[in-house]
Amino acid sequence: MSVHEGQRLGPYQLLERIGRGGMATVFRAYHPALDRHVAIKVLPEFLAEEASYRERFLHEARSIARLRHPHILQVFDFGDDAGVPYIVMELVEGGTLATRVGSPMHLEDVVAFLAPVAEALDYAHMNGVVHRDVKPSNILVRGNGSPVLADFGLARLAGAARKLTASGTVMGTPEYMAPEQVADEPVGPASDRYSLAIVAYEMLTGRAPFQADTPAAVLVSQMTRPVPAPVELEGELNAHLGDVLRRGLAKRPEERFPTASAFVSALKPAAWLSRASGEVTPITPYAGTATPARKPVVLVVDDSAANRELIKACLHQVECTVRTAEDGASALRSIEESAPDLVLLDVQMPGLDGYDVCQRIKGAERGSLLPVVMITALDQTSDRVRALAAGADDYMTKPVDRVELVARVRSALRLKRVYNSLDGAEQVIFALATAVEAKDPYTEAHTHRVAVRAKHIGERMGLSQDEVETLYRGGIVHDIGKIGIPDYILLKPGELDAEERARMHLHPIIGENIIAPLQTGADLLSIVRHHHENYDGTGYPDRLSGERIPLLARIMSVCDAYDALTSDRPYRLGQAPEVAVSVLLRGSGRQWDPQIVHLVVDEARRAPERAVV
Repeated sequence: MSVHEGQRLGPYQLLERIGRGGMATVFRAYHPALDRHVAIKVLPEFLAEEASYRERFLHEARSIARLRHPHILQVFDFGDDAGVPYIVMELVEGGTLATRVGSPMHLEDVVAFLAPVAEALDYAHMNGVVHRDVKPSNILVRGNGSPVLADFGLARLAGAARKLTASGTVMGTPEYMAPEQVADEPVGPASDRYSLAIVAYEMLTGRAPFQADTPAAVLVSQMTRPVPAPVELEGELNAHLGDVLRRGLAKRPEERFPTASAFVSALKPAAWLSRASGEVTPITPYAGTATPARKPVVLVVDDSAANRELIKACLHQVECTVRTAEDGASALRSIEESAPDLVLLDVQMPGLDGYDVCQRIKGAERGSLLPVVMITALDQTSDRVRALAAGADDYMTKPVDRVELVARVRSALRLKRVYNSLDGAEQVIFALATAVEAKDPYTEAHTHRVAVRAKHIGERMGLSQDEVETLYRGGIVHDIGKIGIPDYILLKPGELDAEERARMHLHPIIGENIIAPLQTGADLLSIVRHHHENYDGTGYPDRLSGERIPLLARIMSVCDAYDALTSDRPYRLGQAPEVAVSVLLRGSGRQWDPQIVHLVVDEARRAPERAVV
């Protein structure tokens, strides 16, 4: 049964969807007899159809319902309506802690907020319940500002599918997962206390301690990297809290605080003072050493040696390495040999002037995201316009003010770090997509073929250049979620059983969660999540139908199906192109968009060799 707004589940009227995760959807609902608004959590249809998942869902509901604590989200009811299991919970409308983090908070405010959360965790642990997904978005805030811990125990719902080598990479939240959870070792109360320490670190500093371009890289950091120093804190506060956070985030569970409340108490100023007098339990600092961060490189280009030395001297207080070049030609050679992070470029030089050099830098593949600041004695508006037209990111006039130069250099280097993170993240994601293919020799080059065909179909449909490029990138990563599916399912030579199909149907959700943190990947999300939806609404994971399925996902679905049909699989040999065409035509209007099927069939008939690109 499709669950949607306006529907009734038991005595509850579903009013609006207020949240969706990989394993459940949450609706605001109303109980007319009690005149009460509630929150209702339901399983996705493709999981609700499996008896084992329904049983786990209701088992978790019973476990949570036994918890009675003022700072644990209350469960009012649970049930199963026409095969749709649901949990009825307290409706909290004050938002979550996730909307409040992002900048450092005062220590007193952090302790006051986390103390009741710690009490709730300790209470749950005493009753044999482990949360498994403590994070800011699971800490709700009531109207009076008091915290409420939500989603207790639901992290177990996916069972084996939550393992690191399966979907645990994305079904949990990498920034808050304990090392033992990452390593697929037993998870216990100490794992929740580790996650709480991550939350505390983020509240105090405005950032999570372990950050990277991809979820996989974050997970590796949780297991291997020492806790970064909380540099946002000053003086003794830094020293004390640094020690407490390191113990809270110890890699070994037995080295952490014995309870969540003990951790929060250790953050208090009273503990700080007792630490100075030797009354606090000794904390063993982490013995490892952090890898020094790479210094950014600034290339100064000026035909005057005096000017080069002057700018170099001005930058002595900036954490960077300064290289110099005496003219445009040598600057271009230097960039080709080893790209810097910023170019400070004089305009008036013999040979190639600054405008020409800037255009060549920006025209090269490696230089399109390389910030260039033009520095010149020319100060007319036309000069500035010409510099910007050449691709310059900023413009300064001589004589250069040292303070302004330092500020602009720091700003430009921050911009370059952002560029690097975007570019590097996408490279890692695409590398993961290649790793997926490496797991299955039958799908070698599958993503490339699908990407090329999807791009070609998009061009025939008259889509924009951005949409066509998105189709190509989406084709490369559309199956990236299969990295979370065990090999025994991916490579099974026979038909999958019901449990295995449910696990396999998770891969679009896993893929979406892998792509979601990628800032350049927003346009890929709908392709990755919805490329297995059917035109008649019988697909997965969201049972979308017709034009409710995003256009690019509909294109990807047909191209993916054609290549799958014409390629060898563990359970069958590849079909001839004419057989694949026949299958597409039979599924037109039911499984696939008829217009797109027509185009793909036309392509296949006119150029069948594309099937083996």
